[in-house]
Amino acid sequence: MKDRIRVTPSAPAPNYAPAYLAEDLGFFTQEDLDVDATVYAGPGASWLADNLLAGKADIALGGIWIPLMYRARIAAFTIFAMVCNRNPQVVMSRAPIGQFTWKDMYDKKFLLPMSATSQWMFLEGVMLEDKADRERIKFIRDLDGATMARLWSAGFGDFYLTKPPESEAFEDQGYFIATTIAKSGGLVPWSVYYTTPEFVERPGRLVTRFARAIQRSLDWIHSHQPLEVARVVHHRFPHVSLEALTRSIGRLREWDVWADTIRVPEASFNRYQGMIARYGLINEPLPFTQVVSPDVADEVASS
Repeated sequence: MKDRIRVTPSAPAPNYAPAYLAEDLGFFTQEDLDVDATVYAGPGASWLADNLLAGKADIALGGIWIPLMYRARIAAFTIFAMVCNRNPQVVMSRAPIGQFTWKDMYDKKFLLPMSATSQWMFLEGVMLEDKADRERIKFIRDLDGATMARLWSAGFGDFYLTKPPESEAFEDQGYFIATTIAKSGGLVPWSVYYTTPEFVERPGRLVTRFARAIQRSLDWIHSHQPLEVARVVHHRFPHVSLEALTRSIGRLREWDVWADTIRVPEASFNRYQGMIARYGLINEPLPFTQVVSPDVADEVASS
């Protein structure tokens, strides 16, 4: 009998393709796991941590900032595997831009969907690193994504933050990618799996077997063509054409969004922690091994 694991994931997006491949290609089954990844994460994935605490899910897929915030206040979570090591978002513009710099946004309006807390926090951190004058940029952050997209298409704003495959759809409408956050933002443990310490200690090393399946997905996605990947996961995006999804997959791989390994890198983790602390969500960065379990990646690498 397979061991059952319940996962509460963030909203469907092509950058989570490794998670989907582990299900669709049977990598979880090879680890004798029955994985249910349908536990609803709530608006803007706001219930991820609460689903773990309420016993509705065993593992969450999302950003590092929620487990960091909860650790000092509500509960301790353990981050054990990484899926994305760059931010997959892109900045759209109304005209082509050669070598983008933040100065291209000075005295312009930059639209960011209302629920993009982590996006704004990371962008602020990157701009501070690059010494950009944020006061020269008019940020519009008070509208939901659908409203923002309609207004952008109607001519409101100069730059717009979105992600594949929406970015491909906007390109087809005649807009342009000014820059990718994968390029402008650099390496960052953007999407990770985390769980409770109790689940890490469950008999049968369920976490290690789960992580090993994700590592197989990362290996597979790096060794196959974008069209092959898109064909496997296309059923998860019924409103996106196979051609558009293939373009998205190809670009995400070109932008190095997917990690080669599930191992969470300490340097980029601590860099992002510094941004989160400066933003005010945590008081100060925490010791790496207090939050991240490198043992899981070690076990996967040695198996």
